[in-house]
Amino acid sequence: LMTLTSLWRRSAFPLICAVSLRLSAQTPPGDPAPVLLPAFTIEANQEAGYVATNSIGATKISTELNKLPVSMDVLTEQLIKDFGQTELFGIAALSPSVGTAQRAASGDVQSFSIRGFTTFFTARNGSVSFRNLDSANVARTEVVNGPASVLYGQIDPGGIINVVTKQPSATRQSNLRLDVGSWNYFRAELGSAGPLSSGKRVTYRVDASLLDRDGYRDFEGQRKEFIAPAVRWNIGPRTYVQLDGEYLDMSLISASNWPRTIERQIPVIGFADYIPRSFNAQGPGLETFVESYLHTAVVEHAFNDRIVFRNESGVMRRESDAWEAGATQGVGALGTLSRSISGEVASSRAFSNRANLAGRFDFSSRHYMRLVGGWEYVSTTSDARTRGTFGTLLPAPAPWILRDPSTWNRTVPDRAGGIESARNRQRSWADEYYLLSQVSLFSESLLFLGGVRHSDVHVIADNLRAGSRTSDSKRSRTSPQAGLMWRTAGGLGFYANYSESFRQIYTLRTNEDRSQSPFDPLIAKGLDAGVKYDLFGGRVSGALGAFEINYENARQSFQASDALGNYTYELQNGESRARGVEFRVAANVSKQLQLVGGYTYVDARVSKNPSNPGIVGRILPRTPYHTAQLTATYRLAGGRLKGLELGGTIRGYSRSKAFETNDPFFIDPAVVVNLRAAYTLRVFRKPTRLNLLVTNVTDEFYFPSSLGPGDPVGFRLSLEQRF
Repeated sequence: LMTLTSLWRRSAFPLICAVSLRLSAQTPPGDPAPVLLPAFTIEANQEAGYVATNSIGATKISTELNKLPVSMDVLTEQLIKDFGQTELFGIAALSPSVGTAQRAASGDVQSFSIRGFTTFFTARNGSVSFRNLDSANVARTEVVNGPASVLYGQIDPGGIINVVTKQPSATRQSNLRLDVGSWNYFRAELGSAGPLSSGKRVTYRVDASLLDRDGYRDFEGQRKEFIAPAVRWNIGPRTYVQLDGEYLDMSLISASNWPRTIERQIPVIGFADYIPRSFNAQGPGLETFVESYLHTAVVEHAFNDRIVFRNESGVMRRESDAWEAGATQGVGALGTLSRSISGEVASSRAFSNRANLAGRFDFSSRHYMRLVGGWEYVSTTSDARTRGTFGTLLPAPAPWILRDPSTWNRTVPDRAGGIESARNRQRSWADEYYLLSQVSLFSESLLFLGGVRHSDVHVIADNLRAGSRTSDSKRSRTSPQAGLMWRTAGGLGFYANYSESFRQIYTLRTNEDRSQSPFDPLIAKGLDAGVKYDLFGGRVSGALGAFEINYENARQSFQASDALGNYTYELQNGESRARGVEFRVAANVSKQLQLVGGYTYVDARVSKNPSNPGIVGRILPRTPYHTAQLTATYRLAGGRLKGLELGGTIRGYSRSKAFETNDPFFIDPAVVVNLRAAYTLRVFRKPTRLNLLVTNVTDEFYFPSSLGPGDPVGFRLSLEQRF
């Protein structure tokens, strides 16, 4: 961490800017003081149903989606609840922008395929340093498509998933939700918000959940306790301080990789004859324990109706202890499965401080500009201790003959035993400055969005077991963004946007002469163009656009030998490219019928590799060409069935490659249908909602990700009361 003196010096930048902007943008004496600058947050009660109109994911302040030359999907709280998603990888799968979403067997890592590229990055309230832990305090989830380093710093090229949490409220409100379902599923969720003082200057919100479930797969199960309190003190009409936190305690046995071989649909069809659909290579003792703490503090002050300053600091600590089965491999004609088992204890700590200054400046009654400038400092430390790798350092478990369940020995090593094979520590520091401008001309007929971020990244990695330093690298990168939108009187908005992203690889590169040097940043350059529409008085809205992303500086490994022996060196001369089309629609067909959905086409391939031309044209993993999703809800307006709601979602995707191997394992095409029925009534004069969700109603045998087949038909029944 920086010293207090250095922290004060760096904080002087936004404070000085705040004072200077205040002097230049004071409201003239005698004029009314309308609130012209939207907030940094979006309250959950600002939207209803599945359709969202605003976002903070593209500018850091609330902005209407149809005024942004950026492609985004917004998943509302109601959509998330109606379809029973509580983990981020499941929530993300509700978006047609996400090709595949999965959680690793260890339960500590989630990945998503967006626009052809796999990403492990997510954000919580705009900060990639923090993770979302549970849906109990999620107000909405925003999928920002394409490179977006101007706002989020180091991310992958496809985009990022930003979770927006619930906020304290001056309106007293509470909710209790109970869920039961297939495979001994039980979840309780409690939320409460309201004032803590008679003048409503101090408000609070607390959300908590308790989950206890088994799973369809053998040995699968999860236990989770979660709580997220928040308190806001409105010091004055223009200033508030907010403290919030999250705590998670979880144990999990998840799914492991399904047995695979070349062109899975040919020989592996026979697997279904002797491997039950519930097969899981995980077992008793192959369990992950996770404990996580998050604390943030926010100070926000409005100098006047046009200038707002916000500073957010936070710390997140995470401890995990995991044993898991390694990737299954070696499946041949006889159905022999070789196995490995590994264990790791890991801890991490992240500190983040973000200072933002937002202002609005009117040039006339028809023209204005909004500016968001900021500074962000992030430091992280992570320690990992691999306690044993059974199959490498220790004797491998006996292979399984998949046709013979008697060979499926589930014995695993003692968690306290094993041989320590590695102990590593990684520390990183990022110092970043950014500026984003939104200019509106001719009464918002012409809109410009542009910005730039400069990042200085320093990474140190140590091999604690060997007592050696494996990496010490410093890199800088400036990322731009520029977008333009022309809005017609007929509700059409034509847009184009260019943006970049970068990510720094933290290890050192071994060069061809055996010397070592830091990797250059992985750089993505993306271009979007299309039309957003808002027709029939706002009853039908959405977007149609095309995109292209070029990902540069991809790393490639090569084998060589010299007088010292064999060694591996790496070059950064590869490039991948993704091209595609996106269509989005949100329609209030009538007062009773609402539709939201979309379609994404992506062609993502290796586009250049001078060192290995043979792989040019190879498709990227976990990226179906076609992904489509439609969600519908119909509410009965009158009669005896008033309060009844019927709906469902259908998701379809084409074939995709699961892994980047010479003998790829493929995810087959599938169409999955979920149906639901809800009924709202009053119990003790309070609105009470019953929701029945039936998942995979056609009992499709499908692979939602590379880890294994999805669940068969199941149900989830929930009861929620607001009081």
